[in-house]
Amino acid sequence: MPKLSIGIPVFNGQEFLPELLDGLLTQTFRDFEILICDNASTDRTPQICCEYERRDPRVHHVRNERNLGSVANFNRVFELSTAPLFKWAAHDDLHHEAYLETCVRLIEQNPDVVLAHTGTAFIDEKSEIMPFDEQAGGFVDPKTGRRYWADVTSIGDDPVAASRFWHVLTRARWGTHMFGVIRREILQRTSLLPNFPGSDRAMLAELALLGRFRCANERLFLKRFHANASAALDLKELRTFLSTDGKRYSRRLRQIKAFFGAPIGKPIGIVSKSVCLMLVAAHSARITAQSIGKNDPRMAAHGYGWPGALAPGTRRRPTAP
Repeated sequence: MPKLSIGIPVFNGQEFLPELLDGLLTQTFRDFEILICDNASTDRTPQICCEYERRDPRVHHVRNERNLGSVANFNRVFELSTAPLFKWAAHDDLHHEAYLETCVRLIEQNPDVVLAHTGTAFIDEKSEIMPFDEQAGGFVDPKTGRRYWADVTSIGDDPVAASRFWHVLTRARWGTHMFGVIRREILQRTSLLPNFPGSDRAMLAELALLGRFRCANERLFLKRFHANASAALDLKELRTFLSTDGKRYSRRLRQIKAFFGAPIGKPIGIVSKSVCLMLVAAHSARITAQSIGKNDPRMAAHGYGWPGALAPGTRRRPTAP
C-alpha cells in the first residue's frame, strides 16, 4: 500500500489535467498513488487518463456513468482511496516538485497535526505566477488589476480547538487548505463535503476540531485562475456545478446546519463545544448583516467581496469535477 493517495475529481479537464499529472509524477516524494475520478467527461479527459495510466503504474482512473456533480465526485474519489494519507488535487492547480515531500514531513514530524499544507501562489491560465504586491501582500492579475489575497498559513495552527474552528470560519477565504495532505483516519471522522456552496469550509471546520493544521510558509501550492474556474460562477451556476440532482434548497440553512453540527461527536469537551456553538451564532449574525444589499450570498459567507468574480461581461463555461 502506498503512503499517500492523491484523488483527482475531474470533468472535461483536458486543458489542464496533463500539466497537473506531469507535475505530480515528478514530485520528490514518490510513495503515492493517483486516483482519477472522471465525472462522465465529454472531451478528451478519458483518453488522457488512459494514457497516463499506461505510462505510470501509480495512476488509476475510474469513470462515472453520469455526472454526479462536483461534491459527490470529490467525496467519491476519497472513498475509493486506501492509503493512510490523502490529498485532493483539483485538475487545474499545480504543485512545486517539493510540495508532497514538505507536507508528508510536516505530518510525520508532528503527531498532533491532521492536515499539512504550504503557502499558496496564484497562477493564470498559462501557468504563470501573478505578480506579488509586497506592500499590499496580495497577488495582482495583470489583465484586470484585481488583487487576490491567499489564505494565511497560520489557519488552524493553534493548540486550542475552538480557536482553530474560529480561524476556519473567519479566515479561510479560499478554502485552499482542503487541498493539503490529510490523515485518512481523521478525514473519515468528518461528514466530508456537504452539498452547498462553500462546503469546503464546513469540512475544514470539522477537521480543525480534530487536530491542528500545519503549513510551510513557502508558496509550493499553485492555485489557478481561468475563465472556467468554479470561483467565476454565479450562485445559480455554482449549484449546478456542485450537484446534478436539481433539488432546491436554502444555502444559508445548510451552511448553518453544517457549522452548528460540526462540534457534535468531536472529542473537545462540553465547554469547547459550547464555545464553538456561540462562535457559529456570532459568525452567522455577522454574515447575515453583511449580506444585506449584496447580490451574491457568497460575498457575505466569506466576509469579503467575492474575489474570484470575472470582469463584467466576461462569460465562461463551467466544468464540474
